[in-house]
Amino acid sequence: MIHGTKKLLEEQGEGVDAAEKEAIEKAIADLEEAIKGDDKDAIDEKSQALAAASQKLAEKAYAQQPGGDAGAQEQGSANNADDDIVDAEFEEVNDDKK
Repeated sequence: MIHGTKKLLEEQGEGVDAAEKEAIEKAIADLEEAIKGDDKDAIDEKSQALAAASQKLAEKAYAQQPGGDAGAQEQGSANNADDDIVDAEFEEVNDDKK
């Protein structure tokens, strides 16, 4: 999560306002510090804080991707092509047991 957020922050570069960038960097530093300890609750809390801080950044990055949500639309149409498949239970009959 830390590596991905740092990479995303670098990729977005100057498209991020200073306050948002500062909040994300602080959340990263807090999580890195929590990871050094053994308190799972603290790590979970800092992970959630980082996810919340970087959510808008991820939304901006997703919106800037070429094609936007075209991949999701293609997958949805592929699922519709398999409409003739029937899910059913069966029992194997062994003719030797008469």
